Amino acid sequence: FLLVGGEKMSKTSLNQIAPADLVADFGVDGYRYHFLGATPFGPDGDFSYEGMVERYNSDLANNLGNLQARVATVVGKKCDGVGPAPHPDSPLAAVATESYADTAAAWERVQPSLALEATWRLIRETNAHLEINEPWKAEPGPEVDAVLGDALEALRIVTILASPAVPDTCAEIWRRLGLEGRPEDQRLPAAAAWGGYPGGVPVEKGDPLFPRLTA
Repeated sequence: FLLVGGEKMSKTSLNQIAPADLVADFGVDGYRYHFLGATPFGPDGDFSYEGMVERYNSDLANNLGNLQARVATVVGKKCDGVGPAPHPDSPLAAVATESYADTAAAWERVQPSLALEATWRLIRETNAHLEINEPWKAEPGPEVDAVLGDALEALRIVTILASPAVPDTCAEIWRRLGLEGRPEDQRLPAAAAWGGYPGGVPVEKGDPLFPRLTA
């Protein structure tokens, strides 16, 4: 059961949730992400609108959306808008391998909340990698290319892993990365192996994927 304030939804309690209203506020992908990721599959879950806003802003706007926007912006300034290829020995490669293994295993066990947590681990590590290296402060060159190429490759893998929960968003990120097709059509596990981003393709920033919300 999905509880509201610790109680089951009912007409008499006036605590029902209208999915269409939530979709209007959060979008279909935001709605799907919350209800797949907020509560482990099986036991009862507790819903609050404020909690949904917090998860949306934290995971989607600040983490995934900000990562895509920041990488695209720096590629535009430092690489003339053309995405560089990833470094084969990137510290993110091992993180991506582990993230894929844990994500795939969790989806196989029908544990979407754990699958998304494993995928978002790669997003957080990629954001941390950018913060440590600060390519936006460096002069264009091989070192900047390596950092940005690694981030683009991590984003490519993330779009594949997150596509069951946020398919339209992942398809849009995939397109902005300059890739053909759709992420959910890629063959696993080969498509999730490190080194698949080709480099040498235009990268688009676009409008914010997830504008921040207020409760």
